[in-house]
Amino acid sequence: MQKRITIMGVPVDVLTKSQVLDLIFSTTEKQSHIITVNPEMVLAAQNDKDFMNILNKSSINTADGTGLLWAANTQNDSKIISTLKLLKLLFKKPMTPLPELIKGSDLMLDIAEHAAKNGTKIFLLGAQPGVAERTKLQLEKQFPDITIVGTYSGSTSPYEEEKIKDLINETNPDILFVAYGAPAQEKWISRNLHKMPTIKVAIGVGGTFNYISGTIKRAPLFLQNLGLEWLYRLIKEPKRWKRIWNAVVVFPIQILQK
Repeated sequence: MQKRITIMGVPVDVLTKSQVLDLIFSTTEKQSHIITVNPEMVLAAQNDKDFMNILNKSSINTADGTGLLWAANTQNDSKIISTLKLLKLLFKKPMTPLPELIKGSDLMLDIAEHAAKNGTKIFLLGAQPGVAERTKLQLEKQFPDITIVGTYSGSTSPYEEEKIKDLINETNPDILFVAYGAPAQEKWISRNLHKMPTIKVAIGVGGTFNYISGTIKRAPLFLQNLGLEWLYRLIKEPKRWKRIWNAVVVFPIQILQK
C-alpha cells in the first residue's frame, strides 16, 4: 500500500506520475478509482460527507494543485514558516513530502499514450455535446494506435445511469475517463464502477476534454510552470472566479488556521 499524506481529512498519495502510470497499467483484476485532487475538492469535502468518504476510499489520489504540495510541506510548521513557504511558491514548488504535481489533464494524455502502446481500450464520458467526440479525434491524431471504443456526453442524472452503463458495457473498455466536473464525476464513478466489470481504471478529468479538443486553450507552459495557470483561467473564464478564489485564497487561509 502506497504512503498517503492527509490534508484536511483528504488523503493524497506520495507518488510520482511515473509510479501512478505503473500502477494503472500493472496487471490486476481489481478495479481502481483514481482521483486528481485539487484544493477546491478538499474544501468541498469539508461540507460533503459522501464526497469525503469517496476521497478516502479511492485507489489513488494525486496532487493536482500547487496548493496541495505547499500544504503537505507545512504540516509540522508554525504559521509564520507556513506563510513564508506560501510566498516562496512564486519561485519554487516544494517537492516533499509529495514528490510532484500531477495534473489531471497531463495524466490523461500520459495514460492515452501508454494505452496506445498496450492496446488498452478507452471510453470517453461527459463534457458538453460533441466535445468528447472531438477529444477522440484529437487523441487519435496524436496517438494513431489508440483504441477509443466509445464516446458519450450524457449527464450525472440517476435517470441516465442505466443507459450509460449499458452503452459502456457494450464496448468493453478497460479505462473510463469521466468529464462531469468534481464532485459529480467522482460520485458517478463511485456509484457505477462496479456495474461495468471490464473497466480496470476510472478517473474523473474535469475540463480536460475541453483542453484536448481545443474547445478551451490551456495556459502557456511558462505560467503552468510558475503555478499561475489559475490566473490565466481567471482572465479567460471570469465566471470561474469563485472556484479560483477558493483555491488561491480560502484554501491557504484554512491551512494556516490549522
